[in-house]
Amino acid sequence: MKKLPIVLFVVCLTLPACYDFDFPLDPKPVLPVDARLVGDWRCLAVEADLEDAPGILHIARRGENIARWTFTSSGSDAVPKGGEPERSEYDVHGSAVGGGVLLNALELGEKANGKWNVVRHTFLLPDVVRLQVVNDEALPKVADPAALRALIEKRVEDPAIYTDLLVCVRAKKASAPAPSPSPKS
Repeated sequence: MKKLPIVLFVVCLTLPACYDFDFPLDPKPVLPVDARLVGDWRCLAVEADLEDAPGILHIARRGENIARWTFTSSGSDAVPKGGEPERSEYDVHGSAVGGGVLLNALELGEKANGKWNVVRHTFLLPDVVRLQVVNDEALPKVADPAALRALIEKRVEDPAIYTDLLVCVRAKKASAPAPSPSPKS
């Protein structure tokens, strides 16, 4: 896999029948944004090659219950000559499911297909998060959000419905440069 992990993530989320659902688990955002997720993250695909550069995930609040996730690729493989890095944006809101929280992600912009992705996040450490998506191929097709919710609630602990995508480490905050030493006279 020579492609950048973030490009893989973006491409997979935008392919038809990859991880797409016709609706979110909750049509309206009801849970507050998880403050632990807000900030900048360096992310690698779970099956990344050694030379793959990490991508950047920026998570910002858009309101009490909605976050904007912006994925930006890095590394020469993902940036066309003279072009901008690959970038994709999602509006994300949480849904309480089976005693935990799953995230509903809707891609924005020209490449958006109007479909939803259901994402599970697990903190491995306070500054390390694992992102998985619910694989729509592991579930039967359903006709409405209530049926999707019921199906996922039944299998929320079943690892077979999830696909590992990214492991992300919180980026250090930029620090002010140290002052230059004074010249000796």
